[in-house]
Order: sequence, then C-alpha cells, then structure tokens
Amino acid sequence: MNVLLSLFLLLAPVKVEHGRFNIIKDGKKIGVDEFTVAMRGSNYEIDSKTTIGDLTITSKMELNEKLTVLSYEASNREGTIRVKVGSPISELQTVVGGETSSADFRFPDGAVILDNNLFHHYLILLYRAEAGQNNFSVFVPQDMSIGTASVRSTGPRAYDLEVGEVKMKATTDADGSLIKLTVPSANVVVER
Repeated sequence: MNVLLSLFLLLAPVKVEHGRFNIIKDGKKIGVDEFTVAMRGSNYEIDSKTTIGDLTITSKMELNEKLTVLSYEASNREGTIRVKVGSPISELQTVVGGETSSADFRFPDGAVILDNNLFHHYLILLYRAEAGQNNFSVFVPQDMSIGTASVRSTGPRAYDLEVGEVKMKATTDADGSLIKLTVPSANVVVER
C-alpha cells in the first residue's frame, strides 16, 4: 500500500507557488492567509502569515517528497509551538512568556497537520487525497490534539471533507491546488 501511495504522489505534483486566501465570514472579509510553497532540495517548505482581525499567526512546515510532515512551527503574540517529527518519538516544544517546555509524543504515522486558522494546510490534505488517500490522522498543534479527517470526491475537482465533527466542502483547480473551502455550519468561505 505504501508503495502504491508513493507512486500516486509522484503522479500528483505539488504546485510551487505564492498564494493568498481571503477569509470571509457572514459575507464579510475578516482576514487573509498568505503562503508560499517552495522546494528545498527534495523537500517542500510552506511558509505562511495569517491575519484574522488582530490575530497574526506565522508558520513554517517542512514536508518530504511524499508529503509527510518533518517539522512544523507556528508563532503568534502568545508564543511559539514547534513540532519535530521522529519515529517512533516526536518532540513538541512550546515557548510562552519566555518559558520553554518540551514533551515527547507519538506523532501519528503519516498524519497531516491542520492547525487552527491556517487554511493553506488544506492544500496538502487535498494533494494527498488526489493521490488516492481518503482517511487521515490529524494533529492540531495549537490544541495539542489528535483526530481524524476524511475526504470524499463529489465530482470533478470537488470534495466533501470531515475533520472531526466539522464538515466542509472544497474545490480545486485543474492542477489540484485548493481554490475554495467552505464551512457551512460556521458561514465561513476561504477562497483565492
């Protein structure tokens, strides 16, 4: 199965790009999620800055060629969270008020990171779904929680997503890149 998934991922290239999502709630723009997907050797690096109201979050995620998470960092005015993925033990480090603490944990094998308010993370989820994967373990660093996600194709470039209890709809372009994500229960639309 892993060989088959690896083969699919080679056929589903990730678009190297600089993008921007507008975040709209109840018909009003409340923020933006700007991101850059770049190649660093054979790995992908995704840098972002998300602003919603007076909250700004910066993040950096490194993925290998199979879109498996290697490391992650997110920072806001409250502090920083860092994840270094290892096998079988990963490290979670937090820095709050100048105080650093670390804990070892088991990052779920093959999990995706879908952190709070960072909508560009759904790019990777959908690239992996287009490569044939439908069910995922999910790690949410800001909540320090582990959950699940599922993706189901509903037509050409259209998907239903379930992340925990949250139901979403997604649309991709011809290259497989996310162009619109809606969360009907929250009346939120995220689009390019």
